[in-house]
Order: sequence, then C-alpha cells, then structure tokens
Amino acid sequence: MGRSYSAARSGGAVVIQDVTDITHPLPLGRAEQSSGALWSVHTPRGLLAGRTDGTLHAIAALREVTWPPRDPGPQGG
Repeated sequence: MGRSYSAARSGGAVVIQDVTDITHPLPLGRAEQSSGALWSVHTPRGLLAGRTDGTLHAIAALREVTWPPRDPGPQGG
C-alpha cells in the first residue's frame, strides 16, 4: 500500500503532510514561492530542503529529508 499526501494553501505557502494514517498526520514541511516559478521547500523545523518548480517535487524533497532512504529490494544475497 502506498503513502497518501495532502497539500493545502496556508498564508501564501503550500503546507504538505503525510496523511497515510489519518488519525496521525505527519507534517513534512512547506513550500513557499520564491522567485518566478520556483518554490523554496522547507522542513517543519524551517531548514531549506531545496528549490523546485512543482508540488510533486516538493513532496519528494521533503520525504527524502524526513525519512532516511530505504532499499526496497530483497535483503540478503
């Protein structure tokens, strides 16, 4: 089963949450429009996670910062 995300406009920014468990949404951060079509993506603690031109890329950047990378392949050899 995949993960579910929400993105909602709040005070000029887009607030992004992981809502896979609707009883405990996990804030991933926010994207704020910086210059032109670019958005500055910030973690919930305000750290800059990167810049992007789309919400999907912002979600991917925040997911990468929030959770360590995982190898989805089988373990062992």
